[in-house]
Amino acid sequence: MSPSKRRNRQGRGNSKRRRELRGLVAERDGLHCHYCRIPLAADLSDSTLDHYIPWALWRVNLLCNLVLACEPCNARKDDSLPLTFAWLLLRAASLTQTEMEVTA
Repeated sequence: MSPSKRRNRQGRGNSKRRRELRGLVAERDGLHCHYCRIPLAADLSDSTLDHYIPWALWRVNLLCNLVLACEPCNARKDDSLPLTFAWLLLRAASLTQTEMEVTA
């Protein structure tokens, strides 16, 4: 487990705020793990909040960067970028200015 994940589990932040964020993300995305799509408990007791773009790369707690994940998926992802996001970044880096204007 990475140091940033350990730090987050050791009580950084307000647990009431984390529950609130978890509820907002569940309302937005539904009651399933973002990565493996398994259903999560209605009380969200078996879910974790995960930073889609890892905290190590983008140190913000914006709702647009938070997803619900089951513990195994959250641990497996750790501080890596999701493959689809990494692919999009690599694809965008390879486009020329003209290609970007056409796709926009």
